[in-house]
Amino acid sequence: MNEQLETTNEISLYDIYKILRSNLIIILIFTFLIGILATSYAFFVADPQYKSTAYVMVQVQVDPVTETYDLVNAQRLLSTARDLITMPVVLEDAIADLNLDMTVVQLQNSLTVTSSTTSYFITISSLSEDSALSQEIVDAVINSAIDFADVNVAILADNIIRTSYANLGVYDSPNKVLYAVVGVILGGIVGVGFAFVKELVNNTFKTKEQLEAAFGIQVLGVIPEFEVKEIL
Repeated sequence: MNEQLETTNEISLYDIYKILRSNLIIILIFTFLIGILATSYAFFVADPQYKSTAYVMVQVQVDPVTETYDLVNAQRLLSTARDLITMPVVLEDAIADLNLDMTVVQLQNSLTVTSSTTSYFITISSLSEDSALSQEIVDAVINSAIDFADVNVAILADNIIRTSYANLGVYDSPNKVLYAVVGVILGGIVGVGFAFVKELVNNTFKTKEQLEAAFGIQVLGVIPEFEVKEIL
């Protein structure tokens, strides 16, 4: 009997359609509310982040007269120069120069320093809630790194060359449109999930087969679902 009852309780595609249709308003409400919450957070709550970027180049000059360079050693020094830029001693100097109210760790977290094996350039970027401050941070970090390398790191002395100055920070995040889209999708998923949970906790019998399997009786008749229309 349990196996028979379990069989009659299986949900078909039509049952799923009926569940979704009968709970359409609930699903739409969840979709709308969570979509509005996500959009409101992106537009009115989340702090905007501005990104500024500049570049330096690692080059090892062999002969200043003929302007020849050692490209092999320059590539080898690339990772060393990249690591030097994010060293605490370098960042401490940048913080002191700008009189920033932040720790070295906070400054490190706001910086992105990248390089590749196919070029001699290092990209330095900074995220900040202030577009002008993000620009100042990038330039200060580059200046501090070059000054520190020239005085304290012989193999990098005069080998880190600034190739650009930082631009005024441009808007980077949050992605407001993405937040809105994700909010709508998440709201729809939550609404559908709620509809199915509501269906699962509903222990009423929906078909005569479920009644027959549960009580071992034969159903003689079923009253069909109908609507009563008022006669004017």
